[in-house]
Amino acid sequence: MGDFDEALINAKYHLAVAERMYSGYGKFADKRFLIGVINEAARASSHLIKAFLIRAKRGGKDPNRNMKIFMEVIAPQYLDDLTRENLFKVLEVEKAQKVSPIEYAKGDKIILLIQGKYRFLTAQRIGEFVGSIKDGITGF
Repeated sequence: MGDFDEALINAKYHLAVAERMYSGYGKFADKRFLIGVINEAARASSHLIKAFLIRAKRGGKDPNRNMKIFMEVIAPQYLDDLTRENLFKVLEVEKAQKVSPIEYAKGDKIILLIQGKYRFLTAQRIGEFVGSIKDGITGF
């Protein structure tokens, strides 16, 4: 049970960091601050998914298989579709942001070049990710 507690505590910690960063991003001139919110939200999502897998006594070493088990078997029991989708999306966005050759932040938007297409991510959407993680934690 120690691993479960550790994963849940880490999820709550990273969620708290993401919430503080998101609530204060408007005060900073550098809008890349939103990238930090995405990274912290992704860490919180990852730890939350790990906690769900541990609680259900499922999962293993393969992260793709673990995500499939979470999305298809575990999450539908505890989370609504939007929360489940946002937990997955924030991980996708973080991964895409890391490999994107172009990243531009202006105002409340982040523009990423992903697989040859420009993708726009707004602060509001990032806030939805953070809110979904919070809902996921309360889903326990």
